[in-house]
Amino acid sequence: MSRRFSKYIRLVILIVLISVGFLAHAQKFSVESFRLLPNDVSAFINPVRDLNDEDCALLKIQSSPDFVFSTPLGIIKRIDNTGEIWLYIPAKSKKITIKHPEWGVLRDYAFPVRIDSHLTYEMRIDEPVKPNSIIIQEPVIETVRDTLVITHTDTLVLKPMKPKIPLSFSAVATVGFGGKSQTVTGGILLALMKRHGGFIHLSSDFGKTGKLDGECDRKGYINGSLPYYSPNTYHQCFMANAGAIHRLSSKFSVFEGLGYSSNTIAWQLAESEGGKKVKNTYYSQQGLSFEAGVLFKIRKVAVSASVVSIKGKEWFGTLGIGINIGKH
Repeated sequence: MSRRFSKYIRLVILIVLISVGFLAHAQKFSVESFRLLPNDVSAFINPVRDLNDEDCALLKIQSSPDFVFSTPLGIIKRIDNTGEIWLYIPAKSKKITIKHPEWGVLRDYAFPVRIDSHLTYEMRIDEPVKPNSIIIQEPVIETVRDTLVITHTDTLVLKPMKPKIPLSFSAVATVGFGGKSQTVTGGILLALMKRHGGFIHLSSDFGKTGKLDGECDRKGYINGSLPYYSPNTYHQCFMANAGAIHRLSSKFSVFEGLGYSSNTIAWQLAESEGGKKVKNTYYSQQGLSFEAGVLFKIRKVAVSASVVSIKGKEWFGTLGIGINIGKH
């Protein structure tokens, strides 16, 4: 009986040891901490762009190299460094899935803070202790009575580097409409900038009035009398404005400027009146002009919209589409 009882004892001990080893092997990992590293400029110094040509965020993970990661927006680049893994992920990522060949899957871990471009974050993964591993506990140093310990800490503060803004050039073909005479114009707008820059906008209706011999009012009266007119009318419009343009975002800019513009309408007298051309002062305007508008860029396409006024008395609206050369 004693031998059988001894065998039973050994069998129970063996089952317990196997169960403990299985439980230790099945133990899962967890995310110990997640935080923003405001003084880490790694994402600025070595920028990586995503598929939308936007700078990524950098996630530094302190874990063993056996882990595999994925996000709904993808992992743009992975670098295995000593002691940690660097993941470049798209901005506005919200979740990450963490996998390990032995410890299973932590699915859809939600980031506790917002993920933005150019910024660096740190994640610490709490890994389970492997079976048969030896834990070495560091010795505890006790404080000796009547001993003063002075610790000197040097803090290095790194100023985040401002991202470099590339030079951008836009050439836009424009169409304008307006004024009391409802004149249609065509032109070109050129803009060159980094964060700030300049623009020039030239437009015309490509018409000619020729030589003008006098003026008439809105209804055609000349010095109080109304002569006979032919059905012929002549238009001549020219607008030239230049000024500053400012980048508000990678896609959106605003511009404003001054210049000189002229919009002239001429009526032709009847042959019985001499056939000469006179300027209609009501429908004509010339002098100082100003322009304000917006420029919207989508990759290589540039779209513009602006308002032009001659001396605040005649108003024109313009729309344009063209090309953009250079990165956003």
